[in-house]
Amino acid sequence: MTDNEMLDAMRDLLRPINLKLEKMENRMDNMNSRMANIESRMANMEKDISNLRLEMNRGFRKYNDEIETLVTVLEGKGILPIAK
Repeated sequence: MTDNEMLDAMRDLLRPINLKLEKMENRMDNMNSRMANIESRMANMEKDISNLRLEMNRGFRKYNDEIETLVTVLEGKGILPIAK
């Protein structure tokens, strides 16, 4: 058996292994893409939650101000007893 024949035989033996490795590499690339997509979606969700918290806090401050104004007016008109 010549050197070239030996190399060809080795290539033939390694071909199925190389195909399996390529398939595994493709699957890993696909999983990495999916993970990157999930990470991006999670970052967007975190931003959305942060924005919702800010909006809620703004709303709470607004309503607290309105309630304080209402209480002051009602206390001033004698409808509500003055809190101590």
